[in-house]
Amino acid sequence: MLKRIALILLLTALPITGIVVLGILGTHKFNTLPYFTESGQVDSLTSSAHRVGEFELINHKGESYGSEDLKGNIWIAAFFATNAEHAGMTTKQLLWPNFRYRDVEGINIVCFSLDPEYDTPEILSEYVQMNTRYNGVQDKWQFLTGEKTEIDRIIGEDFLIQRDEEEPNNIATLWLVDAEGYLRGVYHAASENALRDATEDIALLRKQMDLEEYRLEKIYEELDAINSDRPDLPILGSSEHTVPPFAFWGIDSVEVTHRDVEGKIKIVDYFFTHCPTICPLLSSQLSRAQSILKDRGVTKDQLMILSHSVDPERDTPERMAEYASMMNADTAQWKFLTGDKDALYEQAKDGYFLTALESDTAAGGFFHSDIFALIDKENRIRGMYDGTSTSEVDEMILDIHKLLSE
Repeated sequence: MLKRIALILLLTALPITGIVVLGILGTHKFNTLPYFTESGQVDSLTSSAHRVGEFELINHKGESYGSEDLKGNIWIAAFFATNAEHAGMTTKQLLWPNFRYRDVEGINIVCFSLDPEYDTPEILSEYVQMNTRYNGVQDKWQFLTGEKTEIDRIIGEDFLIQRDEEEPNNIATLWLVDAEGYLRGVYHAASENALRDATEDIALLRKQMDLEEYRLEKIYEELDAINSDRPDLPILGSSEHTVPPFAFWGIDSVEVTHRDVEGKIKIVDYFFTHCPTICPLLSSQLSRAQSILKDRGVTKDQLMILSHSVDPERDTPERMAEYASMMNADTAQWKFLTGDKDALYEQAKDGYFLTALESDTAAGGFFHSDIFALIDKENRIRGMYDGTSTSEVDEMILDIHKLLSE
């Protein structure tokens, strides 16, 4: 009898132990889509992640249509002519996600004509109407025509497609582009389940966007509720410490000094443009913070963002201008700084209590803090935040509003 009871207890304990180990001690990894570079795919956003550039063509309505119209949207890109042999097969594939999201705003299918001379807006209009008659959202499916040289450039440069010289108009590649213009999925039109996979991937991107939208709603609610109940921010370091004067170079090769940010709140970080790890994430968080703050009416007269390079030899003003554009930075308020390496490192250590140095063991050859330092109008350090954590960046945004109310 005792043996039977012990066996029952043992069998009961095993699954409970498994739940504890897997549920509490285990690491949960949620699915996410890769990013694509010119040399292959990567698991997370890096500076080499490829992004669709600016373009403008003519759509099936005879109107200008391009990258500006697709900002903030998820879309599938396809490449074929309506009179091509494989047009029917590709169209059949595209009908799957089109039907699945026929009533959903912010999801598009964009087809680039490979025979723009034949595919006039009139031809394309008839084609689009035939395939979208059940759509609940107008203009979800866009078919674009225009100058052949420009379409060829878009195919090669923006979508990294190497065409077969013998059959240049036979492109079976389909791309999924996220709301920020990054390539996030690639599919073969001849594969039976290609666009079913794309439909699932779109759902994953939408879930990420929904989570961000919910997070924004919560932070706006907290911003609206900020009052005297929110505790004052501490002064970090000694009571006498203030950020020392500085003079560095901005992306326009114009000197940026402490006088340009005098009397303003500052967000400070260190990065480098060819960083293979966290820098794009840090910069993306700053881009998000700038967007939220601008939406709340915080101007460059109240707040500035200062991003310092740890690799000034390679991070020229021109290179940083490209990086700023990639991050959609408003450079009137967000300054990317380079200059003398020793001066940059000294400012990090003695001014902001951050780390910036060369390293043989660090990825990319440099080690720097992943911290955002918040500096008040009197040049005192008032907060330190993990720049890789969205929740901590949200706290920084709330603290900025607290400082503005002082």
